[in-house]
Amino acid sequence: MAKNFQKTLLLVTILATFASGCRSTDDYKKFAEAGNNFAKANNELLNSAEKMAVNTTSERMLSDRIIKGEPELNIKDRDNFTRRYEENFSKSDIERLELIKELRNHNRLLFTYFNTLLKLAGSDSSVRTQTAVTSIANQLQDSGNRLISLGNLGKLPSVTGIVLDARIRGTIRGELEKRKESIYREITIQEKLLKVIGNSMEDDAKVTRQLQEYRLVLLPLFESLDKIKQDDWLEKRYEVMTQDSKVIDQINEASGNLAEFREMFIASVGGEVTSKQINTFVRKTNSFSKEIVVNKP
Repeated sequence: MAKNFQKTLLLVTILATFASGCRSTDDYKKFAEAGNNFAKANNELLNSAEKMAVNTTSERMLSDRIIKGEPELNIKDRDNFTRRYEENFSKSDIERLELIKELRNHNRLLFTYFNTLLKLAGSDSSVRTQTAVTSIANQLQDSGNRLISLGNLGKLPSVTGIVLDARIRGTIRGELEKRKESIYREITIQEKLLKVIGNSMEDDAKVTRQLQEYRLVLLPLFESLDKIKQDDWLEKRYEVMTQDSKVIDQINEASGNLAEFREMFIASVGGEVTSKQINTFVRKTNSFSKEIVVNKP
């Protein structure tokens, strides 16, 4: 995902730990660092999801031509192929890339919202800052609604009864009272969309494996054995049969981690988060993030 996503999750953790009055500065630093690392890891995963979606479509296009079995297409076949390309291939890619584009827009708005919101925490900020927060929050909600539609999320369950810690005071308290459920909702959208993308990646991986197994594994065996580089063929078959399974597990795990973070956010603004919870979350997300970086393609 875009660089702004790193800043977004980091700022969410800053807000959560600030609002709850964490037990120590070390708690804040560890929690913020974990959030930053987790966001970077999610960037890598979503880049992989985007690449997998496009590559799967490309494999389907190649397969469509291979099945034809003709060196060239005549004019009529070209017209038919172009129509199938636009309706069956290009359309799906455009829809997926549109979803990711709006997700980036949503993250940009989250970053801008939380960055502006934090200005309310320092003092009785200007009317201009409060107006800006309202404007950005409205844009964020509109983006979230578009994501729900693009991602086929359906109607999200309503959330009520989030109680703020009495230690949160001043202008920022009024803003959080007004929009704490909306913040929860936007984090939920991120979580749910990761799950949607993970499910889609599972489908893409199955299709890609089947098509590549035919194109890269079986077709070469139809040639004379003296034309096959056998060691290369063995490596290619292993690559085809094992590719992408790990990244799918990881993106599903990322969705679970974000769900846990969502609940920690609520505990934080309610003043109920503990140092033990923070440390457990930090260890879990740092371990997850390190694994993503180590296995980066």
